[in-house]
Amino acid sequence: MKCKREGNGDYLVLVHGALTDNSMWNDHLEYLASDFEVVSITLRCFDESDVEGFGLNTHADDLAELVNKLSKDKPVNIVGWSYDADVVLNALVKHELSVSKVSLYEPGYPGCLQESNFGAWQLDANKMFGPVFEHFSSGNLAQAVESLIDGSGNEQGYFQRQSKAVKELQLAKSYTLSYQLNQKEQPLIEADTVSRVSVPVVLGYGEKARDLCRLVTVRTSELLNNGEIKEILDESHMMPQEKPREYSKYIKNILSSQS
Repeated sequence: MKCKREGNGDYLVLVHGALTDNSMWNDHLEYLASDFEVVSITLRCFDESDVEGFGLNTHADDLAELVNKLSKDKPVNIVGWSYDADVVLNALVKHELSVSKVSLYEPGYPGCLQESNFGAWQLDANKMFGPVFEHFSSGNLAQAVESLIDGSGNEQGYFQRQSKAVKELQLAKSYTLSYQLNQKEQPLIEADTVSRVSVPVVLGYGEKARDLCRLVTVRTSELLNNGEIKEILDESHMMPQEKPREYSKYIKNILSSQS
């Protein structure tokens, strides 16, 4: 697992989302490295040198191994976004981790949802991922990437209005869709396992969040013993990547506050 370290202070492990790698955090470093030793990681298979092992369990186990090593040195905080918010949550339910605080932004895996909310989650998931699967099945990876990012941003044309560098990185990671859309691993994220997590976790979602992420985020916060929920006005799922300065400020506020 590729890691980049920079800064001084307690550890802050940054875990990227889909269609990217640890370089997505480069613009955040100028805002975070003065307060934390930032450890930005690239999960397995998001680096083309990796050839096997993809899923919420594999990635959670890799993350837990790193955190266990780091925590022997000094306190560890973790930030996870999107798919990798699910990775972090799965690591917390699978492993006894020595972590000071965790910030998760818009997880989406529905394992802890109540039956009454699952129908709404499924409806929105089908609406978002239907076009992605259609383009992927026809071999049009570039269009599948564009559909996934438009869906994540909850806005038609969102992909095209991103910066050239961000679009190029997402397209360069299009090969990961084959892993992402076909993963078989079953994570341990369920209502009873989440309710046993004792680590302080702050969950955030944007005002413009899709139902599939909003429902999971809110339900997870309700189940956690030491959970907190924050809605960020006028923001979407893509805030962590789109607005490094604002998201870094959000992270620093969370980690500096008392649980």
